[in-house]
Amino acid sequence: MTSIPSPNSKHAWWGRLSACGLAFQRVHRTGGPARRPAAGKIARPTLLLACAAALAAAILIPALLLSQDDTLPKVPADDTILRAMHDELLRSRQLATAGGTEMPYYFNYGLSDTEDLHVTASLGATVNVSHNRFRVPDVEVRVGSYDFDNTGHVFSGYYTGSRFDREWPLDDNYANMREALWLATDLTYKAALESLSRKRASLNSAAAQTEPIPDFSKAMPVVRIDKVTRKKLEDDVWSARAARISSVFNGYPEVLASAVEVQLIQGTTYMVDSEGSVERYSDSINWIYGKAEGQAPDGMAVHDAATVQALDLDKLPSEADVRKSFAAVAENVKALQKAPAETAYTGPVLFEPLAGAQLLAELIGDNLRFPRKPVTDPNRNVNFLPSEFENRLNARVLPDWFDITDDPTQTTWNGKPLAGYYPFDLEGVAPKPVSLIEKGMLKNVLTTRQPVKGFPASNGHARLPGNYGAHSAAIGNLFVKTSQSTPLAQLKQKLIDMVKDRGRPYGMLVRKLDYPFSGSTGQLQALAQAARQAGGSPMPVAPPLLMYRVYPDGREELVRGLQFRGVSTRTLRDIQAASAESELFEFVNNATPLAMLGGGGYLAATSVAAPGLLFEELELEAPRDQLPKPAIVPPPPR
Repeated sequence: MTSIPSPNSKHAWWGRLSACGLAFQRVHRTGGPARRPAAGKIARPTLLLACAAALAAAILIPALLLSQDDTLPKVPADDTILRAMHDELLRSRQLATAGGTEMPYYFNYGLSDTEDLHVTASLGATVNVSHNRFRVPDVEVRVGSYDFDNTGHVFSGYYTGSRFDREWPLDDNYANMREALWLATDLTYKAALESLSRKRASLNSAAAQTEPIPDFSKAMPVVRIDKVTRKKLEDDVWSARAARISSVFNGYPEVLASAVEVQLIQGTTYMVDSEGSVERYSDSINWIYGKAEGQAPDGMAVHDAATVQALDLDKLPSEADVRKSFAAVAENVKALQKAPAETAYTGPVLFEPLAGAQLLAELIGDNLRFPRKPVTDPNRNVNFLPSEFENRLNARVLPDWFDITDDPTQTTWNGKPLAGYYPFDLEGVAPKPVSLIEKGMLKNVLTTRQPVKGFPASNGHARLPGNYGAHSAAIGNLFVKTSQSTPLAQLKQKLIDMVKDRGRPYGMLVRKLDYPFSGSTGQLQALAQAARQAGGSPMPVAPPLLMYRVYPDGREELVRGLQFRGVSTRTLRDIQAASAESELFEFVNNATPLAMLGGGGYLAATSVAAPGLLFEELELEAPRDQLPKPAIVPPPPR
């Protein structure tokens, strides 16, 4: 392949690369580093190249040398990754284009260098241990201009050229890094050219936009190079710990299946872009979750789960505290197995602070972004789900005594460390506190560098990979405050008073929702279908895990088998009261419906602090699924 110059060549190289077909699977950095995919799935980006020397000689097109000036910030000489990114991006910036008039106007080189320890245990025994080191690059080349570029089309990022696989280097070898970045840049540039061509063709066949919106916004360059240290991940120590924690379920014969998963990710994120940003910072996340399943006498499956997470490995709860949390999960499954099945309910419902925070996390948190519908050919259906708040800006979405802010810069809440803190988002932008809802009115949304109507710039919330060449905004630390509140004990009495006034036998109290969702994929699909049929949220709403009848005398009785009907963001306008007490709810957002445990490939730790909520009337119903038969033979003794 002598016809292709090495990355260190100062000659025009871009045009020569256009003779070679490349494919680069773009893998994004995440709010926490990307989770290691399961065996058999692509775990690293793949670099692909096929080149015929004779053909290359026929189609070489000279590139235009623009500048020899090094205008990018200097990087530490002892950091091979940043140095390779800096030098290769400088060379890319010096070149215009080959094969046409489409100018690359923006380059971004990112890399997550990640060590991942994943342990699964059950009933006191280690089931699986996976300890991996991998590097996840994110190479971005934008063609056109900030006003109009290759993103935002239904096929943005697709490349049709020939290819072969090549692995990303794990060693800090400067020449190897330069080579990988060079090839990735070439592939991404070619994919951008194809995407821009498709986008223009689609627009030529469609009606003109009445208010064109730019495709990309400028951001203030940031130079931050942290000294990064990593904690040692010891397989034996964490395998033994996971096994000991999982043994807590041994004492519960009602638990028919259980598992404990430990996921420890120590990562470092690197980023250099053509606007002058240079970043290196720690990007780690650690979490443990436990799940237990049982079966009621009528065949209904019951389950519960709990998770703990921390950005710092040393901030994870103690083993004793985790065992206590998972023992409560087992007790809940035991109680649910004996609880009566409820068939339907319509009436007042009180959400305790944990359940209130869960409800607001899914209904409010998932709708505080306005994704842009992609450009496509006329009459082509697009899988696109807009925000439920899309047309509600400056309209009331909550009672006028609610205020909601997202502030990822906060590190603690009431003395507790916050998992939703992060220094930069996926686009290298430092997050800003955003006042989202003021006196019940939607005033702002979470934004990325892809402008949306009314919001031309990023506020640093590009936390998850999105579709059509863009990132997706997500909450970090969501704080819900009210200007009027009532102690929780008095809210319960208010619930009882509502029950008496309406002549109902009981009201309902929700102590915990199934969020993140710990049921099966089939159950999630059934929830989504029920939501569509009921005319509520277009996305499924997490069902109650712990729900209690509250009788007029204050007595509580656990029930099972109910899910919400017709609940959506519109329901939140009917909140009657909020508790004076708030609770911190934390989870790992993995970009799946209901943040399903074990799903997705991207992790963004999230915190929500919110009060309890009282509704005058909600509707709940039983699932329509046919119940499975209980096991014929009882489980073996433990």
